[in-house]
Amino acid sequence: MFVVVDNMDKLSQEQLNRYQYTIGLSEIKEEGQLKLLNSSVLVVGAGGLGSASLLALACLGIGHIGIVDNDVISETNLPRQIIYGISDVGKGKAITAKKVLKNKNPDIDVKVFPCRLDEKNARRIIKKYDIVLDCTDNFESKFLINDTCVKLNKPFVTAGVMDYKGQIMAVVPGSADFKSLFDELPKYNPNDDKSVYPLAVSIISNIAASEIVKCLLNLGELLTNSLLVVDTLKTSFKKIKVYKE
Repeated sequence: MFVVVDNMDKLSQEQLNRYQYTIGLSEIKEEGQLKLLNSSVLVVGAGGLGSASLLALACLGIGHIGIVDNDVISETNLPRQIIYGISDVGKGKAITAKKVLKNKNPDIDVKVFPCRLDEKNARRIIKKYDIVLDCTDNFESKFLINDTCVKLNKPFVTAGVMDYKGQIMAVVPGSADFKSLFDELPKYNPNDDKSVYPLAVSIISNIAASEIVKCLLNLGELLTNSLLVVDTLKTSFKKIKVYKE
């Protein structure tokens, strides 16, 4: 399934040096870093949220990363999609992201799915990974990821941003899922609103990536059964309780 050898049981000297600050954390240590290197994360959407999250996950040493995105880079993407540059305009996001991540961390294996996640391929792609990070910008995709992960008993983290605000929620088997927030599929499509604060994207993407790592390593308290709402204008963080249907 993956290029990098699974079940690595010892860090090389180069890796001990690269990850020394993470290994220095008493909750992670070398054992936790090894677990990250042997873990797999699927990121759906390599736009603003996805590109920044991908960079964070790669730097942390997530050993196997999958990227689902069929879009190409445009100049309007650059202020908030931080891993792309002017020379990347017109290129595919997933393939370009892979090159950046591999240059950032040669330890990792990155697999690209230059397609749109749909009913036909969602199960086949998602089942290969330990956990999913939903960085899509429309409710149809978010509901598809939610339903597929729930059916597969697969944990996932979902994130979204509108104007100056963002939200993150973690879902694990048995917890409330993303659809618990809605009575029906919303008619409003967040992608219709072209106004977004790039720094809000950066903040939300890093919190979402942190939830992925916390879930993989069983660290701290996950954002399960709750929705974290972040308002960057007010510098406020609010947790909203979510009840399982």
